[in-house]
Amino acid sequence: MNDAAQTQTLTIDGEEHLIDDLSDEIKELLSLHGQANDMMIGARRQAIIHEVSVTNLASLISQKVNDSQSGSDNAEPAE
Repeated sequence: MNDAAQTQTLTIDGEEHLIDDLSDEIKELLSLHGQANDMMIGARRQAIIHEVSVTNLASLISQKVNDSQSGSDNAEPAE
């Protein structure tokens, strides 16, 4: 394998930088950025799951209310 295939670069504002040449502080910031990005994606997934849950629960509530109202409309009056 050649060295060019293993060299990692980062493009910022259209300028390419070798990651190995960056300071430790910048490398840590890059790591934090990656972690924050992963957490943001996870939070979006969780939000979608919660949204689907809320929608399904609202639908279930509507169905149960309609079922109970149609059941009481068809019920015979008590004597």
